[in-house]
Amino acid sequence: MDQVESKNTPGYELQVRLDKLQTYMAAADVDGALIVENTDLFYFSGALQHSCLFVPREGSPLYFVRRNPERARSDSPLETIIPVKSFQEIPQIIADHGIGRIRKLGMELDVLPVNHYFRWRQTLNPNEIVDIWPAIQKVRMIKSPYETGIIRTAAKLADFMVATARAHLRVGIREVELAAIVEGEARKRGHQGLVRTRGFNQEVYWGHLLSGPEAASLTFVDSPTGGMGLSSASPQGSGFRKIGRLEPVIMDLVGAVDGYIVDQTRTFFIGYPPKILARAYEAAIEIEDALAAAIRPGVPAGDLFRKAQQMAADFDLAEHFMGYGTKRAEFCGHGIGLELDEAPVIATAEETPLAAGMVLALEPKFSFPDLGVVGVEDTFLVTDTGVEKLTGASYECLIEFLPRDRCKPDPSMTVEKW
Repeated sequence: MDQVESKNTPGYELQVRLDKLQTYMAAADVDGALIVENTDLFYFSGALQHSCLFVPREGSPLYFVRRNPERARSDSPLETIIPVKSFQEIPQIIADHGIGRIRKLGMELDVLPVNHYFRWRQTLNPNEIVDIWPAIQKVRMIKSPYETGIIRTAAKLADFMVATARAHLRVGIREVELAAIVEGEARKRGHQGLVRTRGFNQEVYWGHLLSGPEAASLTFVDSPTGGMGLSSASPQGSGFRKIGRLEPVIMDLVGAVDGYIVDQTRTFFIGYPPKILARAYEAAIEIEDALAAAIRPGVPAGDLFRKAQQMAADFDLAEHFMGYGTKRAEFCGHGIGLELDEAPVIATAEETPLAAGMVLALEPKFSFPDLGVVGVEDTFLVTDTGVEKLTGASYECLIEFLPRDRCKPDPSMTVEKW
C-alpha cells in the first residue's frame, strides 16, 4: 500500500496551491480572496473548522477561526491562525496586517448563499465581489504528487470494496444489506464515509449499489443510475430490493481516504445474463479501454465523449448509452479529487484540454429499463505521455461460476495493515 507523508497537509504543498491562486488573482486584478466553503478551506489551509481564509494578492494568508482554533493549529501548517469571536473583527485585523482597502474581492459565488454574500459585502465593504471559483477550480484540477499519493491509497481501498461485494453477493440478499457489508469493511480500513460534491443539491451517499430494473430508474442526481433508495426522502441508491439471479448488480461506490475520492464501477451477475446485457458490458469495457488509450495532454475533454458516443453507436447501443431514450446523461466521465464532480467533465460541450496531473473517472454505462444497468468505471491519472490507471479491480462478472478463492478480498488488507 502506498504511504502518504502524514495525515496533515504539508506546508510546502499549501504554499504551491496558494502561489497558483495568487497568480490568477493578480491576472484578474483581484485584491483579496475570502474562502469560506469547506472543501476549498481544507484545500488551502489543511484544516476544516468553523473558519474563513483571507488570501491577499501578495503575501501570506490570514486564517480566521471561530471554532476550534486549537484543532486548526494542530491540523494546519499556516503561520497566521487568528482566533476570532466574530467575523466582524476581520476588517480591522486585515488592516492591522498592513493590507489596504479591498477594491475587488473574490468569493466562491458558485456555492455562496445569498444572505452570506450580503453579510460579507457589508462586513468587508469592497467595491465589488467577483467569482473566485473559476481560479480555484483551475488550481484544484491539477493534482500534485502529494495528492496522487493519497488518491492511490483510496484506489486500493476501492479495489478492496469491489472484492468484498463479490465475496458476499448471493441470491436473496437485499441491496442495502450488501452495501452495508461493503461500507462496514471499508470504514474499518479508513474510508472517511463523507463524499463531497460541488453541484447544488447533488447529494450522494457513497454512490450506488443497485440491482435489476430499478437500477435504471433515474432520480434527481445527474447520473445514468438512480435506484429507488430507502424512501421518498432519500430517493436514490440502495433499497430493500432482494437481488435475484440473472440480473445485473451494478456497484458504483467510491473509495475516500483523507479527503480524496476515487470512483470505480463493476457489474456482477449470479448466473449467465441475457445476451444483450453481456454484449453491453463487453462494449463498456471496450469503450473505457479506447478512451483511456486516447488520453494525453492537449486532447479536448469533449473528444473523449464524442468517441464514446460513436463507439456506442457502432455497437448498436446508442439508445442505451448513459441512460435510455431522451433521459441519457450528457457525459461519460468527470474529474475527481476532493469532490466527486470536479472538472473537467467528459461531455460534448467541454473543450478543456487535458493536462498532466488531472485525475479522471471514465464511466461508460448502458441502461435498459426492463433489465437494469451494466457498465464499468475506473479512475485514471493523466501523465506527461498518456494515462495511468489507478483502480484495478477485476472485470470478472459471473459470480456464480468463479472459484471461491477468486471472490475473496485481498487477505492482506487487514485493519492493522491499513
